[in-house]
Formats: sequence, structure tokens, C-alpha cells
Amino acid sequence: MSVSSDMTAQDPVELSPFWDHDVLHRLELFASLREQDEGMRYRTAADGSGTWSVTSYHAVRAVSRDPQTFSSARGFSLDDLPPYLLEMLGSIIAMDEPKHQQHRRLVQVAFSPRAIRQMTDYVGALTDAIIEQIRQCRTFDFVETVGAHLPFQVISDLLDIPPGDRTRLRELIDLILGVNDDTVSDVDTSIKAAVDFFDYTIDLGKHRQQNPGDDITSQLMQAEVDGRRLTPQEFGSFVILLAAAGNDTTRTGLSWAMSLLSDNPEQKRLLTEHFDDLQANAIDEVLRWSSPVLHMRRTATADAELGGHLIREGDKVVVWYLAANHDPKVFSDPHVFDIRRPNARDHVAFGAGGPHYCLGSGLARMEMRVVLGKLLTTLPGIHATTAPELLRSQFVHGIKALPCSIE
Repeated sequence: MSVSSDMTAQDPVELSPFWDHDVLHRLELFASLREQDEGMRYRTAADGSGTWSVTSYHAVRAVSRDPQTFSSARGFSLDDLPPYLLEMLGSIIAMDEPKHQQHRRLVQVAFSPRAIRQMTDYVGALTDAIIEQIRQCRTFDFVETVGAHLPFQVISDLLDIPPGDRTRLRELIDLILGVNDDTVSDVDTSIKAAVDFFDYTIDLGKHRQQNPGDDITSQLMQAEVDGRRLTPQEFGSFVILLAAAGNDTTRTGLSWAMSLLSDNPEQKRLLTEHFDDLQANAIDEVLRWSSPVLHMRRTATADAELGGHLIREGDKVVVWYLAANHDPKVFSDPHVFDIRRPNARDHVAFGAGGPHYCLGSGLARMEMRVVLGKLLTTLPGIHATTAPELLRSQFVHGIKALPCSIE
């Protein structure tokens, strides 16, 4: 494929014009970048710092599996966050070993296979209630009715967030993640939302300290790392991460699933007729194709070689999961949505291996399996009526709205 100068000039590190395009155009741009220089692109910022965009599957895996060379502790976002914001929003995704594993172990039991099995019936009951609501409405926004509602309800229950606070907290998460979409938020609004959420978690932690239960927040307030309790700041950032990640991955995955199945009716029919046999692979194909989290950033701790290029100590290294999941050297006809794809499970939507593999991947898979199974079985005519309205973001591959009908 020939590469036009217009395409090679566009850089995913820059918000515009790259992220103003529709999905297929973005994938074409990533394909063009992947064809050059072993899927590595370097840019120098005004302050002289360097950033590498990593777009090939194998290079993304190499970075992810070498946490000693490629550190998470210096930040996970494209731009360096002020220290107070990194403290609020980072938590375990902005930690290196051994601190990362010490903190991760505090909550991983809540996401164990046994814990997830115990939640399955509850997720099914929530889905049944949503289906009754859909039946009454007939036409509805999938994101608001299904994608945004159910996963946040589940993670809020795990955290034991009072029901009266949940709507506002979900709105704050939307404002934080929508920082680059001026129809949703802006920098000042996003920062204020982060501060408001953080302040809320501090108050929640104080209450749990005095009135502990068997929820995750109580466990965190009672937990110790190296003989000491978590600071209020550590606790607050942990809760924000769990609330945001526990909501957004499933929300985005479910919304993309409905969009992709609607665009591919034969695939939808196949999945509906053979759900038990195909659901696991279909969910992996949705995750591969959509990549709910678009990237993570690392920082080189020493000079290193990657893809024939010299990475200098201090360089930012951005691994683009969406690009890796559409690498034709690994996934044949990568832009085709195929629920029978033999290697769909090799996707990197939950991370590309290494210590930072998504803690909640099992929960997200279970939620998607239960919700899609019930929707397709009970409402076989459900379909999107228009293309998804995308969130303008470099970090999450979010859908703002997806009008649907059951007729």
C-alpha cells in the first residue's frame, strides 16, 4: 500500500487531526505508521523531550513485558501530569515493582475467578431489569441504557458506594475521561471533576475506617503495605482507578459489540444461534477490533534498542493497543470483524502481558458474556440504527451514543 504524505504527517500523539477521523480512517493511519521504521515513530516536543509511538504488535508486547526498562512510575498519559494529578489518577497503573504488586494484591481477590462466578447471577438480574426497560422504550441509546449503567452499578456495589452518590460519580468519571472532547468536558472541568471525586473518596475512606464492611473500600482502609496503612491519597487514587476502569472497559466493550454486530448481521446471526460455543471468541474479537483502552505510556529508564531504533533514557514510549490489534502480521484481514477468528484471543486490549495486565479483565469478560447472551436471546431484533458517536479521546476508544431499536 502506498503511503501519502498527508497520512504520514498525522501523528496519534497529536489530538488533531488524527483523532478527528472516523475509526476506519484512524486504522488506515495506524497502518501507514506501522509500515514505516518497524512500527516506530519519534517526535521531539518543544521542550526537547522525545516520544516514541509504538504501533507494531511485537514491539508493543516487547515494551509491555520489560517493566525494568520501560517504567510506569513516571506517568501513563501522553503528557506529563502535574504531580498532584498523577497522585490522584495514577494508583497502580503508575507504579513499578515491587510497589505495584504490593498494592495490586490488596484487591485482586475481589477479581478472582471465584469472586466473579459469585457475581454472575447478580449481573444477570441487572440485565433482566434493563431488558424490561428496553421493551417498554423500543428505541433507546445503548450507551446510556446498557453500556454506562450496568458496569458502573457492579463496580459501585463492589466498592459499596451509596446508591444516592452513584449518578454524580459516574458523571465525574465521564468528565475526567472526556477531557479532549469539548462536547463533554475541557481541561479545567476535567481537573475539577478529578478533585471532586478524590475528595469524595477521602470522605468515603474515613467513613469505612469507622464503619468497616466486607467491600473493597473497607479492605483498602484496613490493608497494610510494608507494615503501614495506605495514606488517604493512596486510598483515594485506588478507588478512582477501580471506579473508572471497572466501568469504562465494559461500557466501551459492550457498546462496540452492539455496533459491530449490527454492522455485520451475519456475524450477529451466527453468534445468536451458537452463543455458548462462540461467545468467548466473539468477545475477544470485539475487544481486539475495538481496543477500549487506546494506549499506555512508559518511560525509558536506560538507553535501549527496540525495532532497530535507539531509545534514549528518559524518552516516552507510547504503546498503541489499537494499532497492535490491527497488525496484519498477526491478524489476517485485521479490519474484518470475524467472531470465528482463530487467534482473536491473542489481542492486547487488556495489555500486552507483563505485570500491568488488566486486573479486571475477568470481570469485563463475564459482564459482556452475560449481557450479550441475554440481549441476543431475549431481544434477537436488537440493532444499532446509526453509526456510533465517538468520544474524541486519545486514551479511551469510547462511544458517546449508539441509538438502537428492537424492531
